[in-house]
Amino acid sequence: MALLSTLSTLAPYHLLAYSLLFGATTYQSFFAGIVAFKTLPYNHFSALQAHVFPVYFSGQSILSLFLLLTRPVDFAESANLACLTLVLSAATGLLNMLVLSPLTRRVMEARRKQEGIDGKSCKDPNPSDEMRALNKRFGKIHGISVLLNLAGFISLILYGIVLSEQLVSA
Repeated sequence: MALLSTLSTLAPYHLLAYSLLFGATTYQSFFAGIVAFKTLPYNHFSALQAHVFPVYFSGQSILSLFLLLTRPVDFAESANLACLTLVLSAATGLLNMLVLSPLTRRVMEARRKQEGIDGKSCKDPNPSDEMRALNKRFGKIHGISVLLNLAGFISLILYGIVLSEQLVSA
């Protein structure tokens, strides 16, 4: 039974984990997040993302580390690139989860407090100076987070190419 012997190796679990990670990253980054932003009122979108991102970023980190530890093929001359792509994917998830998400939450809390003081939304076209500064800070943090997520996505594409190269040559 070739199927049973294959299931006793790391290969199918590695490929399934890569598929899950790449699919989740693609879906969250380019579909679900965009649709939610365009569809939901701002406060609902914000609440949704506050619950999705911890799961997404922790999954990105854990699955990347799992892939790093369970490589089913000998990458030979591509070993450094394969490891680098997975370390980068894990690092972007960890940075987003442990650094940028808490910073974002603090700025969003400060914006909610400032909305109460100003009596208008952070999205108001004429914000107070305090709100303008908070919006600018939020924009910077969000921009860095998006760039990190894009770097993680590109690293997963590269890993998929390196993995495919090894599978084809095996």
